[in-house]
Formats: sequence, structure tokens, C-alpha cells
Amino acid sequence: MITGIAGMVNEMFSRSMLDWWLPENFYKGVSQKDAGGIFGAVYKFAVFMNLGIQAFRYAAEPFFFSNAREKNSPKLFAQVNHFFVIACCVVWLGISINLDILKYIIGENFWLGLNIVPVLLLAYLFLGLYYNFSVWFKLTDKTHYGTFITIIGALITVVANYFLIPVAGFMGSALAALACYASMAIICFGLGQKYYPIPYWVLRDVGYIVFTGALISLLNKIKFESQWAATGFHAGVIIIFIALIYWIEKKNRPQPQSEF
Repeated sequence: MITGIAGMVNEMFSRSMLDWWLPENFYKGVSQKDAGGIFGAVYKFAVFMNLGIQAFRYAAEPFFFSNAREKNSPKLFAQVNHFFVIACCVVWLGISINLDILKYIIGENFWLGLNIVPVLLLAYLFLGLYYNFSVWFKLTDKTHYGTFITIIGALITVVANYFLIPVAGFMGSALAALACYASMAIICFGLGQKYYPIPYWVLRDVGYIVFTGALISLLNKIKFESQWAATGFHAGVIIIFIALIYWIEKKNRPQPQSEF
């Protein structure tokens, strides 16, 4: 229950903090209350990532506990996290570059806040990493660390919103969520390597995240006159992206050791 505080603060209080700290007329013709409604509408796109993460969490935690006593469990946990990152990157890319068509789900009045969706999706990716990294304090019966990390995350959310909303509006609130979840994941990872070392594939995982983020930024700058051309191009990019990942993973797959 306590570990969910940071998520509740981000999801439940973000609109309120916009009401409190968004300057008057920051967005022309948009009141503070309307800004909260726009933020809530575009936040729904991040729910796609969050639902997947929650489903993974409920399946993964029993798996982690059931395999904790196995000799190779740390390597197994690292591998699970690696493919979790890959799956999240595919979702992140798929939603972020198709907002030109997905935006019709929420209506034209809410399109003002669409630019924060990729940031919110990345924030939830880090939340998923936090859930993966948190296995160490659950397996070592040090769950009080989870409380401390969550409280730190909630404080970061409030402080970051206070300073960023007045200068960046919606993006400030989205960056606050990213700062919260990324900080929680990094702190949890650092402590976990001390008490329950797991050989996570850090460079490859970070590489996928950085590459996906750069690709999203580049593709969102390309404009098309035809929606059909844009959708076809984006679909092709996603297929190539998945094929590239498959090729990289197949190439770097550990080879079985010979018995002789």
C-alpha cells in the first residue's frame, strides 16, 4: 500500500498541482481548470503502458519468488528485465509516433497536451523498471527500503511540479513524473546491487531506451501531407524496429556450452 504512494501522488494530484501552480494565461485561452482536463485526457495514453506494466508485475512477482532459490536466478531476473525493457520500448515507440491518428480518441480540444505523451510513457517505463529492481528488498525481507524510496519519489514529484509547472506547463508536470520514477528506479537499483546483486544488462538496456527516445524525437519532426502515408510509414518503422531488435538479440544470444 505504502509503495503505491508515489504513483498516487503523480496520478491523483497532478491535475490539482496544475490548478495551483500554472500561471494565469500560460496557455492562451485555456483556464487552469481546463488545463487540468487536458492533462488528464492526454494522460490516458500513458495508461496503455501502465496497464501492461501492472499486468507484468502481477505475473512477475510470483515468478521471482518461486525462482529465488535457484542457482542461476540472478541471471534469470536480469534476462527478464532485459526483455521487459524491449517490450516497453516497442510500446513507447508505437504510441509516440502514431499520436497523429491516436489523437482522435480524445478530441481536438485536448490536442494541446499531446507533446507530453512520450515523456509520460518513458516515466512509466522507469516505473516498471522500479518494480523489477524492487525484487531485491522483497526477497531479502528489507521491504522498509521500499517505503523510503517511495517517500523520496513522492517528494520529488511535489518539488519538481512546484518548480517546473510555472515555466513548462504540462511538460513540467510530465517531467516531474519522469524525475520521480527514474529516481526511484536508480535508487532501488543502486541499493539492490549492494544487498542482492543481479547482473542486469545495463548498457544494452540503456542503449535501447536512448535509441528509442532518439528515434521518437526524430520521427515526430517528419511531417506528412497524407495521413495514409504517415500511418504506413510509421507502421513500416515499427516493423523494422522489431526486426532490428530480433537481429540484435539473436546475434548476442549466449551460446550453449559444450559438454566436452
